Amino acid sequence: MKNKIFFLALFLLSVLATSSQAANGIAKNNAKMQAMDKITGRVSVIDVPVGGMVNFGSLSIVIRSCKTRPVEEAPDNFAFADISDKNLHGDEFNIFKGWMISSSPATHAVEHPIYDVWLLQCTDEKIDKTLLLSEEQLSQHDNLPKAKNLPKGNNPGDDKDTEVKSEIVTTISEIESNNEVKTDNQPLVQETEFFYDEEEAGEDMPTSDDENSAN
Repeated sequence: MKNKIFFLALFLLSVLATSSQAANGIAKNNAKMQAMDKITGRVSVIDVPVGGMVNFGSLSIVIRSCKTRPVEEAPDNFAFADISDKNLHGDEFNIFKGWMISSSPATHAVEHPIYDVWLLQCTDEKIDKTLLLSEEQLSQHDNLPKAKNLPKGNNPGDDKDTEVKSEIVTTISEIESNNEVKTDNQPLVQETEFFYDEEEAGEDMPTSDDENSAN
């Protein structure tokens, strides 16, 4: 029990320290993030404008704030991310909301069986205004239900978290059942069959009589 209280206290202190450092940081208008699809191994660098949304797979990534430390301090980046996912029925729910730190991506990590998302850097960029959300859209995204608090699904005893896990298992099973796994239309693993033509081999290939005489 004491250990649990100790680790909880450390976690709260880290959150408070992160919030304090971010509050004193220099605001930027863009979060440069790295996202990975664990199934295909595809890694992408994506730019998410502050107040905007970018999709990666089934995830919707919204950045509320992105700040860097002043030049006189050790370089670091802090982004407040709001990330959601969808279930089989297209219902959206929140899976992560909090500060990400570029120097310590594992401290506040997105927990998802298929995707990884982490912060690389906060920058000032020319923003694509089509990616920006209105105040109403930001408010709607802010009020999405959390994954663990979703209501029951259509099947008795199954909530929407279970449906999402079933979709993931189905996707993985379909991939494993194929002879090859492809990414960017290129096979990662491909079965190859080798054929032997005795006429093309000529005299260099020993015959069964030669093998018997050698024995």
